[in-house]
Amino acid sequence: MISMKELLSNQVVDISMLDAVAQANVTILLEKINVIRTAWAKPMKVNSGFRTMQHHLEIYKAKGTAPSKIPMKSKHLYGQAVDISDPQRLLQTWCKQNVQILESTGLWMEHFSVTTTWCHFQIVPPPSGNRFFMP
Repeated sequence: MISMKELLSNQVVDISMLDAVAQANVTILLEKINVIRTAWAKPMKVNSGFRTMQHHLEIYKAKGTAPSKIPMKSKHLYGQAVDISDPQRLLQTWCKQNVQILESTGLWMEHFSVTTTWCHFQIVPPPSGNRFFMP
């Protein structure tokens, strides 16, 4: 199972360091991503879970992203999203075949054309409402 420590991505020592809203979000996210982990029945590696603003900016700086293009309302900043490593796209394939599990669990995913080696899961719907959406 995925642990709270993995969702906090080693940036935050303990969930109690987060504000009450982020604590609630991360707790819900952990429960929901572990539903997927159980159903998929294979190990999952968290690439990125909750992010502090500092870490978020560092990630995009390392990618060479122009400051104006950094998603400043990323769901990672609120404890509402997690990226799971998927270099061979096996989890992506599984998710496409098990959309009903995503729906019943209440998870949405960024479109696989933009997440080439990972799966982005979030606990809130995007503005489009699409289960698989363009960020």
